[in-house]
This record gives sequence, C-alpha cells and structure tokens, in this order.
Amino acid sequence: MPTFLRELIRPAAELPEADVCLVGLPLDFGTVLEGGRAGAAGAPEAIRRELRRYHKTYNLEHNLSLNHLRIADAGNLALRQPDHPRNHAHIRERLGQLLRQYPRVVVLGGSHDGTYSTVRGLFDASGGRAVGGINLDAHADVKDNPNLTSGSPFGRLLREGFLTGAEFTEIGLHTNLNTEEDIAFLHQQNAHIVPLAHVQTDGMALYFSRALSRATRSGPAFVSFDIDSCAEAYAPAVSAPSADGFTPRQAVEAAFLAGNAPEVRLFELVELNPLYDRDNQTARLAATIITAYLTGIAARTK
Repeated sequence: MPTFLRELIRPAAELPEADVCLVGLPLDFGTVLEGGRAGAAGAPEAIRRELRRYHKTYNLEHNLSLNHLRIADAGNLALRQPDHPRNHAHIRERLGQLLRQYPRVVVLGGSHDGTYSTVRGLFDASGGRAVGGINLDAHADVKDNPNLTSGSPFGRLLREGFLTGAEFTEIGLHTNLNTEEDIAFLHQQNAHIVPLAHVQTDGMALYFSRALSRATRSGPAFVSFDIDSCAEAYAPAVSAPSADGFTPRQAVEAAFLAGNAPEVRLFELVELNPLYDRDNQTARLAATIITAYLTGIAARTK
C-alpha cells in the first residue's frame, strides 16, 4: 500500500482519467506590475517538492486513507511569452481543457493575476455560465486597472460577467490593506466580505461554510487561496507579506471543506514566493493546504 502522497501522483499522460489534476503556473509578472516582489514563478516546483517530501497518504485527524485517490500532474504551463495577454490566453485555454477532462483541478501558483484566466477556463468548461467562488486573501484584488496585475483579477471577472457577485465571498481581508473604493465596489456587486477579525473571533468553519453555500448555489465554483492571507510568522515567503493573518489551522480547515464540496472544481494556491522562504517553511505550508484539499476529496469519494 502507498505510504507517501508522491506514490499517488502520476504524469497526466499516464492518467487521462483521475480524481484531480495538478497544474503549475510559473507566473510572477502580474505581481511585479503591482509593485510586489518577483519570484512567484518558482512556486510550482517548490510546492511539488514539499508535497513529495513529507506528506503521507493517511490522515490521522479524519482517520482516512487517501490511497484510493488518482492524482494526475499536468506539469507547468509554458508562460514565458513577453506578451502578457498571450500568457493569459494560454492559461484560459489550457485550464478549460483540463477542467473538461478532470472533475477537479489544483493550480500551483504563481501570481494572483493568473486567477483571471483560470476562472475563465472554468467558465468555458461550465458551458459559458458565470461561476461562484471564494477568495481567501489579505487583499480584495478588485482594482480597476488597465493592466492585468495581481491586484485586479476579481475586479475584472466581476466587471466582465465571468463571476457572479452574489455568489462571491472575500474571506480574510485585512483592516488596513484595502481601500474604501474597493470595498464599495464589492458592495455594489452584491459580493460578501468577511474581514480577518471575524474569522479570528468566530472561527473559519462558520464563514467558509456559508461562503461555500453561496458559491455553489448555481453550479461549479472555485476557491482561490492567496497564501499571503496567512500571518508572516507562518508564511514569510509570499509576494506581499503581512504580520497578521490566518493560522495554519484555519487554512487547513478551509481547504478541507473546499475539497469536501464536489462543486469546487478549481482550487488554487497562489503567491508563494520561494526566494524568500526560511527552510522551505512557506512551501511546506502550501503543500499542507493542498493536502488538506485532497483529503477533503478523499473523504467525499471514499
């Protein structure tokens, strides 16, 4: 019987049918445009290394084996075009293909602007129907910017009709890291906002479960986890670190609940910047969060 998670992961060419498919987005140009730290392009390989190094197939908390899961890995997308829109067109096309082939896709990222095109891929794979979703993040990322940056994906998705405001929730927004204009825009879109302080007071499960109910109301949904939503003490290697934030326990709770919801077809872990890591601490947390999502799938599909 397999002991380590790495024994379950196979190249997508060997697993045309699987429960979930991993894909890497080696992208950081959008973060640089936003004024953040370059280096997130190295995130996919850093996460894979930690997924393969430590994590086992048995989950003690849920007394559950992941051995029945089939996990494909489609590798990294080729995103080295000097033309930023061409990279995003490729992301949208490839994610649409993968989401038509596999019931769930996990994105290893990469700057948060990638979400603009991964969600459009989900939109395409869902028959052109606006989707719902959840963003766990310190920042709202809804800027009205002529350039596609890591600070604008959800604003574009809402303005262009790919994302339904009433089925979208921002969880973990920090008190002094968002503008009044961005919060007003989210209210205009009928989106839901859960400040970090609310999660810290009442717990993650309450708010995430409510957000899941909204996101999955009409069909397929996504969950985007920006690892800068975790406190810098736990996640120093991010594009925009913050002293306050989620604990690893809160992050794992959210990821497990996302995996346990079959409508969450797209799960992302973004903005890991391995150039600033300490003993692979942040990459290991990223891998732990993804493993929690996989555990949620295993609990659902057992």
